Amino acid sequence: MLGNGDEQPYRIREDQGILFLVLTNGSMIDTWAMKGILREMRQHDPIAASPVMVEQQELVRMTPEAKLLLVRVCRSIARPVAFIAYDLPDRIQGDFFARFHKPSFPFRVFDSPDRALTWFASFPVGVQVR
Repeated sequence: MLGNGDEQPYRIREDQGILFLVLTNGSMIDTWAMKGILREMRQHDPIAASPVMVEQQELVRMTPEAKLLLVRVCRSIARPVAFIAYDLPDRIQGDFFARFHKPSFPFRVFDSPDRALTWFASFPVGVQVR
């Protein structure tokens, strides 16, 4: 279900070894959308080695089931995920996800993409935990 017409609830692109995920304005990320995100990420990066930078536009909602699916499916993946929080509500949402769901993959909340890129540089390239 989308809150903004026919637009996809997300966009994914790859640039210089980093996957960029944008959750689009007014989207509802449910388990169906999360499966699509995970499937498309696997197409871009079959070995799950690229770091992921997540940005969300205004009024994005994610169901609890979608969050649980994300954590469950990605439990053996060591790729770092940076959530970019441009405002306090986004930071609270990102921090809550990290504390409540305790993802096994490296996850941090940043206030700028530059800080996330610096964090990504601290990880070895192409490492995956199985």
